[in-house]
Amino acid sequence: LATIAWFPIRSIAGGIDPHALGVGVAGHAFDHLGSLGEQAAAATQSGSTILYATGFGWMYEGMRPPAEMAHAKDEIAAYVRGAKRDGIRLAIGYVCATSIAGLDRFDRNWPAEFRAKFSSGPSAWLQRDADGKPMPSWYGGEYRPACMNNPDWRAYEKYVVRLQLEAGMDGIFFDNPAVHPQGCYCDDCMRRFAAFLDHRGANVGLGRDASPSAWRTIANTRTDDFLRFRASIAADFLADMRAYARTIKPGALVTCNNSLNSPDVLFRQCRTYGYNIDALSRVEDLVVVEDMTSQPRVLANGTTVEYGPTYEVLRSVSHGKPVVAIALADGDYHTPPDLTRLAMAEAAAHGASYLLWPTWPAEQRQRMIDAVRPESDLLRANASLLQDAAGRADVAVFLPFDEWVTTADCRPMRLAQALGAANVQFEVIDAEDLRNGKLDAGKTAALLIESADGLWADDKRAVEAFRAAGGTVVSADRADWLKAIRNAVAHPSATIQGPGTLRVVVRDQPGRTIVHVLNLNVKRISSFEDAVTPAEDVRLTIRIPRGAVRSVRAITADPGATQGPIESHADPDGGGAAVGIRLPRVVLSTMLVIE
Repeated sequence: LATIAWFPIRSIAGGIDPHALGVGVAGHAFDHLGSLGEQAAAATQSGSTILYATGFGWMYEGMRPPAEMAHAKDEIAAYVRGAKRDGIRLAIGYVCATSIAGLDRFDRNWPAEFRAKFSSGPSAWLQRDADGKPMPSWYGGEYRPACMNNPDWRAYEKYVVRLQLEAGMDGIFFDNPAVHPQGCYCDDCMRRFAAFLDHRGANVGLGRDASPSAWRTIANTRTDDFLRFRASIAADFLADMRAYARTIKPGALVTCNNSLNSPDVLFRQCRTYGYNIDALSRVEDLVVVEDMTSQPRVLANGTTVEYGPTYEVLRSVSHGKPVVAIALADGDYHTPPDLTRLAMAEAAAHGASYLLWPTWPAEQRQRMIDAVRPESDLLRANASLLQDAAGRADVAVFLPFDEWVTTADCRPMRLAQALGAANVQFEVIDAEDLRNGKLDAGKTAALLIESADGLWADDKRAVEAFRAAGGTVVSADRADWLKAIRNAVAHPSATIQGPGTLRVVVRDQPGRTIVHVLNLNVKRISSFEDAVTPAEDVRLTIRIPRGAVRSVRAITADPGATQGPIESHADPDGGGAAVGIRLPRVVLSTMLVIE
């Protein structure tokens, strides 16, 4: 089933340029939204280099007649070739991981030889409830959810993957790799659940060959184990698809929509739809998330919204894979120009990339292209300042990710958000890195934990080792934890005097410190209009690990913002130096380069 053929299979030579995903170099963009598709031209003119293209993405509605399929393949291949001539370096083809739209007509155009490859029809591929009955999709309408564990559905998905790659795509983006909130109890899932328990050494009194109904009973009694199993399904599916894709095209990239529709659902989405970013990131080549609310900006009530802390949390569970985010406001896929540029700069400051949706209506298209392009050009021209730049961390926040099994509330996310709002330089560290001794008390002054009472034995030993090495451990169950953190950091990496809407991110390279200054004081007026309030006379003190400063310069793409050489003074500070900088005007974002 892994080699289902309708068009002849052919191997595609060539690997993927490893530099194409680098921060600053990579400009990600979707080319479709609703009925508007094939916007490669708008993407490339905006500076994008990686295109998430529809291609054969409509195959979740079923195959078209043979002549139309052949014509579509030629058109899609021509579209991809044209996009690459215009500057796209990587084309990623869209595939829906679970949706079947129009089940009653899904297989109406299958040729007999294609149909013969399957052991069952599409109605047998659906996710099923605890009674074994097929379930409707959480999307409603004509959508029905296929099960990622069903071998026939996997075979169909591999067929679509092959079509995309043979049409010139360099990889696959799987949308909606979700498990029904009620869980899937189909026969295939029950067999895999039995193997999952066996692998964990659980003895439930059943043999692996017990009936699916018997395993459904076990799933309903061992609820934590079933949660863990459900949250492993998408990663297993993705690993299988990635291995297959690379038999077609060596080095083919595979990623998916890792969801995270808002920062507070990091744990909850594991429990509901099985979106486990920690597991998914182990088998995908880049981590793409789609936040519907956290576009950096200031709300009408004065509240500041930002995505920076979420990038730091994502880094801790992404296993070194590139992180890409779509941060929207109020679920609106159109983002006005200044907010788009701010989001791009915020992502770059945190070592990540922003994913643009350049599917603008014709009357807005050129205006948006002209506004977005300068930020794309600036990031690309200064990619050397964005890559291989270590984030400064005065504080580490401990994220025990496996707690999602017992709670939907990810408190470390809120702690990260509070530190970000206070301009404390921090990193997020997961249990694996903490236990492996990757937290260095010589570089990180304090470790912030939720509560000492909730630590596992291995985590407790690692925390005590950090304390014994001279680090300070602060528990967030005390009311004044932020004050305790500030007291623990004798020489803060950055302090700032200016509006509370300013954010500072400090990163280091050999002989150089890069300081990202972001002004979140931008109000969203509509899908295409916003209003910026620049920050004036901003004063910063940046601690550097060296005693001498040769130069400080400001880099920005914002008209009217301070740029070029900046006067500074350096005072000795704990073995390094505290560099005082006055920045007369920040509009959206400025990079300060301290040599």
